[in-house]
Amino acid sequence: MEKIGFGLIGCGFIGMLHGEIIASLENGYLAAVADSSSDRRKEAAARWGCTGYETYQEMLKDPAVQAIAVCLPSGLHSQAARDAAQAGRHVICEKPIDISVERAAEMVQVCRNCGVELSVIMQHRFDRPVMLLKKTVDEGRLGKLLWGASRTIWYRDDRYFSNPWRGTWKYDGGGALINQSIHYIDLLLYIFGKPESVSGKCRKLLHEQIETEDVGIGTVEFENGCLGTIEGTTAAYPGLYAELAVFAEKGTVIIRNDELLFYQFQDGKDPAFEELLNPQKANSLHQDAGVDPASHRRQYEDFVTAVREKRKPVVTGEDALMSLKLIKGIYESSQQGKEVRL
Repeated sequence: MEKIGFGLIGCGFIGMLHGEIIASLENGYLAAVADSSSDRRKEAAARWGCTGYETYQEMLKDPAVQAIAVCLPSGLHSQAARDAAQAGRHVICEKPIDISVERAAEMVQVCRNCGVELSVIMQHRFDRPVMLLKKTVDEGRLGKLLWGASRTIWYRDDRYFSNPWRGTWKYDGGGALINQSIHYIDLLLYIFGKPESVSGKCRKLLHEQIETEDVGIGTVEFENGCLGTIEGTTAAYPGLYAELAVFAEKGTVIIRNDELLFYQFQDGKDPAFEELLNPQKANSLHQDAGVDPASHRRQYEDFVTAVREKRKPVVTGEDALMSLKLIKGIYESSQQGKEVRL
């Protein structure tokens, strides 16, 4: 089969990361880029030897573009994705899916109606400890799940928030929860399933220049009766860790900073978990916004395979919509002072 030609929408920091990953794919390549900035557009086109367009609408007319990667500010995701789907292009989109539940739901529906695949970047599902944990849970080795915790205890300084769209309701749709914590919130949902209700408190406690929360806390009840807690912040100097903790009938697993920090099963040690156990690296501080592209690449490979095999990707638009609904539920609960049904 021919390689999948990608069009990249947005050539900022995260867009260039996506471009590097796409260019490295065995069964995909970068056919075109689109950015309103002439300098960014020309730099990207020259780097990968592809066509540059001022607007993504122009790019969608290019027959070489079979799928698009949306790397725009969060509030602009839905429109670009819907336009691409209606042009018959498959869509992979940066997180969050959008900042509006209504627009995100429409985005999912339009892609479904148009018969194109939609995936949203939740690359930590492709971290090796997470893949092993998911397999172990699905096989029933942990027995009944009881409760879990998602904690993203990070720090971002004034320079990070100097970008005019960061920390705004209009473009970011929220703060620490929807932008930083969403990855490990997604992992909580990946393991425990659909949330039924949530209670939350959100506050701006440190960064006065932003509109949104820099501390968010939620308690979740899942449809299967399990409980969950969520903590997310960009106000924990100097930046500590992101963590998923799973507590079950027959064991406990804790993943921190994308590494396996701890596991213990009632039926003894497991060679696969022993191989991944890395408490030293798991306990290192998280002090920058750098991204290891390995799991991104695995997600892109899965997306390309899904398109070629006409199957759903591991991360679907419905999955991303569920994490957005949960986060928006925490915001609503904090504003109204009551539990929110999801």
